[in-house]
Amino acid sequence: MIPHSRPVFGKAFEDAMIRIVESGHVAMGGEALTLERQVARLVQKESAVAVDSGTSAISLVLRALARGKGVNRVGIPAYCCSSVLYAVQAAGYEAVCMDCGEDLRLIPELALKQAESLDAVIMVHPFGMIEPMIAESWPCPVIEDIAQAAGAELDGKPVGSFGDVTIASFYATKPWGGAYGGMVASDDHALCEAIKIMRDPDGAIQVQNYAGHHQLSDLLAGMASVRLKFAADEQNSREALTHVMDGWFGSGSVVPVAGMHHGNHYRYIVRTAGEAESFINRLMQHGVAAARPVTTPISRLLGVDSPGAEKAWLDSVSLPVLADISEAELEQYKNAVESCIS
Repeated sequence: MIPHSRPVFGKAFEDAMIRIVESGHVAMGGEALTLERQVARLVQKESAVAVDSGTSAISLVLRALARGKGVNRVGIPAYCCSSVLYAVQAAGYEAVCMDCGEDLRLIPELALKQAESLDAVIMVHPFGMIEPMIAESWPCPVIEDIAQAAGAELDGKPVGSFGDVTIASFYATKPWGGAYGGMVASDDHALCEAIKIMRDPDGAIQVQNYAGHHQLSDLLAGMASVRLKFAADEQNSREALTHVMDGWFGSGSVVPVAGMHHGNHYRYIVRTAGEAESFINRLMQHGVAAARPVTTPISRLLGVDSPGAEKAWLDSVSLPVLADISEAELEQYKNAVESCIS
């Protein structure tokens, strides 16, 4: 079975883990601080704060943004990972769905209109594709989630450099993945300091509305730091594979999503004219682990009407893009796709 995700590990990761364990310090320390500096540089932000997950990062940012003024309604894409919704709810705020178009990105005029009544928006680059709306002017703070698109660029600037606050994930299957963890980055020094206090209740010097143990261990930070050394090469390998995959699709009912090559080539998304489940099952029978890009749209979870997200759920299929795919796997993959299309 060709898996949907396959992180590539090797001796560099093993050496890093041995070095950190032998140092006698595996909790949060120097490795996490080094990772903070690396990520801040990569996304062109002045400060960064390492935390235990991307989900925690979103919740902590929302709590920090609410300092003294309250954040009540937060816009999130109707078609994105459910962890974004749960992060908003964990922070105690209302999630407002922003619908998507045929390319799975936000509908510009609708999103900007909604933002007029929102306290913040979470902008997600879906499945590695760049969300062009990130470059627009918004009437409220923008939290830019680069979990799936880390390493991509828009107009020569890295994703993560556009929003007021940036969220990154180091979950194993993500482009910057090691094993687990997350990061907040921003030019807002006060916001980052507030998050540092919230992530470590034992070190809090004053009473907080919230604090929890959200530190990123040196062991996990070390894994992510090693991944960053290989991320660009892995992205190049994924890009080369997606160009090969372009040749597998013609003018039939299964077509790649527009704008597929504007991003970091994390996934290859196709639309199937309402046949997502059938197409996934056929590919699985041929040994290819395709999947829906999201298990359930946010709009379904909230019980609200988002026609674009609903159609995307019926249509869309995520195909694996493996940085280390072998020649034998590539031949199997090609034959599977062409057989299922025909």
